[in-house]
Amino acid sequence: MLGIVGGVVVLCVVLGAVFVLADGKDDKPATTNSASPAATRAAEPAGGYKQPTDRCALADPSLLGPRAGTGTGEPLEEKTRYTLNGCEYSLSAADGFQELKVFANVDGDTAARYKESADTYPKISGFDDEKVTGCGSQGFYARRLSSGDKRIEAVIVCVEQNLYVEVRFNAGGTEPWDSGAMKTNMTALVKGVMAKTPKA
Repeated sequence: MLGIVGGVVVLCVVLGAVFVLADGKDDKPATTNSASPAATRAAEPAGGYKQPTDRCALADPSLLGPRAGTGTGEPLEEKTRYTLNGCEYSLSAADGFQELKVFANVDGDTAARYKESADTYPKISGFDDEKVTGCGSQGFYARRLSSGDKRIEAVIVCVEQNLYVEVRFNAGGTEPWDSGAMKTNMTALVKGVMAKTPKA
Protein backbone atom coordinates (compact mmCIF):
# COMPACT_ATOMS: atom_id res chain seq x y z
CA MET A 1 0.00 0.00 0.00
CA LEU A 2 2.08 2.88 -1.33
CA GLY A 3 -0.24 5.42 0.23
CA ILE A 4 0.97 4.39 3.64
CA VAL A 5 4.50 5.55 2.83
CA GLY A 6 3.48 9.18 2.67
CA GLY A 7 1.56 8.91 5.91
CA VAL A 8 4.09 7.07 8.01
CA VAL A 9 5.65 9.19 10.73
CA VAL A 10 9.31 8.51 11.25
CA LEU A 11 9.84 8.27 15.00
CA CYS A 12 12.93 10.04 16.30
CA VAL A 13 14.17 11.49 19.58
CA VAL A 14 16.00 14.69 20.44
CA LEU A 15 19.31 12.95 21.00
CA GLY A 16 19.25 10.33 18.36
CA ALA A 17 17.04 11.62 15.58
CA VAL A 18 14.45 14.09 14.34
CA PHE A 19 10.71 13.50 14.19
CA VAL A 20 9.76 14.10 10.56
CA LEU A 21 6.04 14.19 10.03
CA ALA A 22 4.82 13.51 6.53
CA ASP A 23 1.99 16.00 6.86
CA GLY A 24 4.42 18.76 7.82
CA LYS A 25 2.95 19.47 11.25
CA ASP A 26 5.48 20.91 13.65
CA ASP A 27 5.11 18.79 16.79
CA LYS A 28 8.76 17.72 16.85
CA PRO A 29 11.62 18.97 19.02
CA ALA A 30 14.29 21.22 17.59
CA THR A 31 17.51 19.62 16.40
CA THR A 32 20.91 20.58 15.11
CA ASN A 33 22.97 19.22 12.24
CA SER A 34 26.15 18.66 14.23
CA ALA A 35 26.99 16.40 17.12
CA SER A 36 27.79 17.90 20.52
CA PRO A 37 31.18 17.53 22.17
CA ALA A 38 29.62 14.77 24.27
CA ALA A 39 29.13 12.73 21.11
CA THR A 40 32.85 12.76 20.47
CA ARG A 41 33.82 11.17 23.78
CA ALA A 42 35.62 7.87 23.88
CA ALA A 43 33.24 5.40 22.27
CA GLU A 44 34.03 2.46 24.51
CA PRO A 45 34.45 3.18 28.21
CA ALA A 46 35.84 0.38 30.32
CA GLY A 47 33.47 -2.47 31.09
CA GLY A 48 30.04 -3.22 29.70
CA TYR A 49 29.77 -3.56 25.94
CA LYS A 50 31.90 -2.93 22.85
CA GLN A 51 30.82 -1.23 19.64
CA PRO A 52 29.26 -3.79 17.27
CA THR A 53 30.98 -4.05 13.92
CA ASP A 54 27.79 -4.82 11.95
CA ARG A 55 24.62 -3.36 13.41
CA CYS A 56 22.51 -4.90 10.65
CA ALA A 57 23.43 -8.31 12.04
CA LEU A 58 21.98 -7.55 15.49
CA ALA A 59 18.22 -7.51 14.88
CA ASP A 60 15.77 -10.18 13.80
CA PRO A 61 12.71 -8.42 12.27
CA SER A 62 10.68 -11.65 12.41
CA LEU A 63 10.46 -11.16 16.19
CA LEU A 64 7.96 -8.37 15.51
CA GLY A 65 5.32 -11.03 15.01
CA PRO A 66 3.35 -12.75 12.25
CA ARG A 67 2.49 -9.48 10.51
CA ALA A 68 6.13 -8.43 10.21
CA GLY A 69 7.37 -8.03 6.67
CA THR A 70 10.64 -9.17 5.18
CA GLY A 71 13.52 -7.15 3.84
CA THR A 72 17.20 -6.42 4.17
CA GLY A 73 18.79 -3.72 6.30
CA GLU A 74 21.08 -0.86 5.38
CA PRO A 75 23.47 0.95 7.76
CA LEU A 76 22.03 4.18 9.11
CA GLU A 77 23.52 7.13 10.97
CA GLU A 78 21.46 9.97 12.39
CA LYS A 79 23.14 13.07 13.72
CA THR A 80 21.52 15.59 16.00
CA ARG A 81 22.81 16.42 19.47
CA TYR A 82 24.11 12.88 19.69
CA THR A 83 24.94 10.44 16.92
CA LEU A 84 22.86 7.29 16.58
CA ASN A 85 24.25 4.37 14.59
CA GLY A 86 22.06 1.55 13.50
CA CYS A 87 20.28 -0.22 10.69
CA GLU A 88 17.20 0.69 8.66
CA TYR A 89 14.87 -1.93 7.21
CA SER A 90 12.19 -1.41 4.58
CA LEU A 91 9.91 -4.38 5.11
CA SER A 92 7.43 -5.70 2.59
CA ALA A 93 4.38 -7.20 4.30
CA ALA A 94 1.19 -8.77 3.03
CA ASP A 95 -0.87 -5.73 4.00
CA GLY A 96 1.52 -2.88 3.37
CA PHE A 97 4.87 -1.17 3.79
CA GLN A 98 6.68 -1.24 7.14
CA GLU A 99 9.67 0.72 8.38
CA LEU A 100 12.00 -0.58 11.09
CA LYS A 101 14.99 1.25 12.54
CA VAL A 102 17.30 -0.36 15.07
CA PHE A 103 20.00 1.67 16.83
CA ALA A 104 22.70 0.30 19.14
CA ASN A 105 25.23 2.72 20.60
CA VAL A 106 28.05 2.04 23.06
CA ASP A 107 29.53 5.13 24.67
CA GLY A 108 29.56 7.29 27.78
CA ASP A 109 26.28 9.01 26.96
CA THR A 110 23.89 6.15 27.73
CA ALA A 111 22.21 7.70 30.78
CA ALA A 112 21.82 11.12 29.12
CA ARG A 113 20.42 9.57 25.94
CA TYR A 114 17.86 7.59 27.91
CA LYS A 115 16.73 10.55 30.01
CA GLU A 116 16.19 12.75 26.98
CA SER A 117 14.26 10.02 25.18
CA ALA A 118 12.09 9.23 28.20
CA ASP A 119 11.35 12.93 28.66
CA THR A 120 10.59 13.60 25.00
CA TYR A 121 8.25 10.89 23.72
CA PRO A 122 5.40 11.53 26.20
CA LYS A 123 5.28 15.12 24.95
CA ILE A 124 4.66 14.13 21.33
CA SER A 125 0.98 14.50 20.49
CA GLY A 126 -0.91 11.21 20.59
CA PHE A 127 1.84 9.10 22.12
CA ASP A 128 1.23 6.91 25.15
CA ASP A 129 4.22 5.54 27.03
CA GLU A 130 4.88 2.95 29.71
CA LYS A 131 7.83 1.34 31.41
CA VAL A 132 9.09 -2.03 30.22
CA THR A 133 11.12 -4.64 32.07
CA GLY A 134 13.31 -7.45 30.92
CA CYS A 135 15.45 -5.46 28.49
CA GLY A 136 18.32 -4.03 30.46
CA SER A 137 18.33 -1.86 33.57
CA GLN A 138 15.79 0.66 32.26
CA GLY A 139 13.30 0.69 29.43
CA PHE A 140 10.16 2.32 28.09
CA TYR A 141 7.75 1.75 25.22
CA ALA A 142 5.76 4.48 23.48
CA ARG A 143 3.24 4.19 20.68
CA ARG A 144 0.62 6.08 18.70
CA LEU A 145 -2.28 4.37 16.94
CA SER A 146 -4.36 6.04 14.26
CA SER A 147 -6.64 5.28 11.30
CA GLY A 148 -8.85 3.05 13.38
CA ASP A 149 -5.76 1.44 14.95
CA LYS A 150 -4.67 0.26 11.49
CA ARG A 151 -1.60 2.44 11.64
CA ILE A 152 1.01 2.13 14.40
CA GLU A 153 4.07 4.18 15.28
CA ALA A 154 6.02 2.55 18.10
CA VAL A 155 9.37 2.98 19.80
CA ILE A 156 11.16 1.11 22.54
CA VAL A 157 14.30 2.30 24.30
CA CYS A 158 16.35 0.14 26.67
CA VAL A 159 19.73 0.62 28.29
CA GLU A 160 22.20 -1.68 30.00
CA GLN A 161 25.51 -0.35 31.36
CA ASN A 162 27.08 1.57 28.43
CA LEU A 163 24.70 0.19 25.77
CA TYR A 164 21.76 2.24 24.43
CA VAL A 165 19.27 0.46 22.17
CA GLU A 166 16.40 2.18 20.41
CA VAL A 167 13.97 0.48 18.04
CA ARG A 168 11.30 2.26 15.98
CA PHE A 169 8.54 0.59 14.01
CA ASN A 170 6.06 2.29 11.69
CA ALA A 171 3.41 0.46 9.72
CA GLY A 172 -0.07 0.61 8.28
CA GLY A 173 -2.25 -2.28 7.27
CA THR A 174 -5.72 -3.60 6.67
CA GLU A 175 -6.33 -4.80 10.23
CA PRO A 176 -5.97 -3.07 13.63
CA TRP A 177 -2.63 -3.41 15.39
CA ASP A 178 -2.38 -4.91 18.88
CA SER A 179 -0.23 -2.47 20.85
CA GLY A 180 0.27 -4.87 23.74
CA ALA A 181 1.52 -7.61 21.45
CA MET A 182 3.82 -5.15 19.69
CA LYS A 183 5.29 -4.10 23.04
CA THR A 184 6.06 -7.74 23.81
CA ASN A 185 7.52 -8.34 20.36
CA MET A 186 9.68 -5.22 20.35
CA THR A 187 10.97 -6.10 23.81
CA ALA A 188 12.01 -9.49 22.48
CA LEU A 189 13.76 -7.83 19.53
CA VAL A 190 15.69 -5.49 21.84
CA LYS A 191 16.73 -8.39 24.07
CA GLY A 192 18.07 -10.12 20.96
CA VAL A 193 20.05 -7.02 19.98
CA MET A 194 21.57 -6.79 23.43
CA ALA A 195 22.48 -10.47 23.41
CA LYS A 196 24.30 -10.09 20.10
CA THR A 197 26.18 -6.90 21.04
CA PRO A 198 29.73 -7.93 22.04
CA LYS A 199 30.78 -7.60 25.67
CA ALA A 200 33.87 -5.68 26.62
